[in-house]
Amino acid sequence: MMIGSAAQNIIALTDSLFLYYYDVHDFAAAGFVSVFYLVVAAIAFGFSKGGQILIARKFGEKNFDFVRKYFYAILIYELILGVIVFSLLYFAARPILSVFVQSEVILDKSILFLDKRIIGLIFAYVGLALVSLYIGIRRPKFILIDTVVLCSLNIILGYLLVFGKHGFPEMGIAGAGLASAISEIVAFIVFLVYMIFDKELHKFQLWKIPHFEFSWIKTINSISFTILLQSLLAIGSWFLFFSFIEKLGERQLAISNLLRIAYLVLAIPCWGYSTGINTLVSNTIGKKRHQRVLKLVFHSSMVAFATTAVISIPFLLFPLTFLAPLLGHHDISLIKDAVPYFRILLCILLVYSITTMYCNGVSGTGETFKGLTIQSIACVTYLTIAFFAVKDPVNGLAMAWSAEIAYWLIQGFLSYRVLTSGHWNFLKI
Repeated sequence: MMIGSAAQNIIALTDSLFLYYYDVHDFAAAGFVSVFYLVVAAIAFGFSKGGQILIARKFGEKNFDFVRKYFYAILIYELILGVIVFSLLYFAARPILSVFVQSEVILDKSILFLDKRIIGLIFAYVGLALVSLYIGIRRPKFILIDTVVLCSLNIILGYLLVFGKHGFPEMGIAGAGLASAISEIVAFIVFLVYMIFDKELHKFQLWKIPHFEFSWIKTINSISFTILLQSLLAIGSWFLFFSFIEKLGERQLAISNLLRIAYLVLAIPCWGYSTGINTLVSNTIGKKRHQRVLKLVFHSSMVAFATTAVISIPFLLFPLTFLAPLLGHHDISLIKDAVPYFRILLCILLVYSITTMYCNGVSGTGETFKGLTIQSIACVTYLTIAFFAVKDPVNGLAMAWSAEIAYWLIQGFLSYRVLTSGHWNFLKI
């Protein structure tokens, strides 16, 4: 579940690593446009996460008929969303990105990436409906296998298409986008084939397409829309953050992309734990064991903290030791320039590992509007600090990254207050 829930981050990481070796401008642009694409992915992820919570609730109640109905409602909704977002990016990507980017070099390379990347967008959206079903019914094992297929193929195709190896065209950042798109399409097909032969799904009778009712969409929207807005706020804020950094210069943007790579890798356990806590909390409430929710979230936060500390402390306190073998000596000066900021990143990750469990616990209870309110307060604070921080040409980068500590502390404290109140939305779903 850890790997599966972080699939888009792993793809972005792979793209960035190849482009690090290819060209410094492509690498800097990848840091910006990859975060933008994560915003695009968050639209689908937010809705599927809401559907996952509802499926888990009905699965806990052993209401298999509604598991099937909610699955098809998510499937249809994701397909429609995918077509809309694909069309928007196909016709208006440059005008949208030009609002946030000053450098023409970064803008042009970002467009080269997106033109190829969006080929797999609709498949990625619909694929998240399949993922929401398997996580909701607590059978995430194949998600790992499918994610391994996705990431392995992305690595192979990325190497071939970025550098132009073994007769393939040398495409640079456009090759990274095309490799990721093809990988998503293949991963979707593999998942679909597995579902067809999965005997464990027979009890849900998925071959019986239900008569569609608007009330299903309405119910899912009541949970998903606010989660969608939360996802857009969270990753959208990060996108704005990178647009602020871009104004400090291409070097600062490249350093931030290097920090982002470390962040994506070290946050993978927490991505999995936070996805799992949504399902576990909702499933526990479905079984009428409401008193166990707070303990469940607390224990999960301790596990997430311990895991993050073990893998992050050595990596971030000794980045030259761990990054040099991974990135080689292609541009050791970039790693050296980033060293002071890795200590800030360590603080961010340790705080995040605990608070994200409480934030996702709130979503699992169905209190998504309260979660959205908490997210909004945190994002406004975060962006305000970052906006004014980048005005300082000397310490701006350090202060801007430090703003994320405040962001997670605010979310964690307010989410804890909601969970301890015991007033949740479990009766309304």
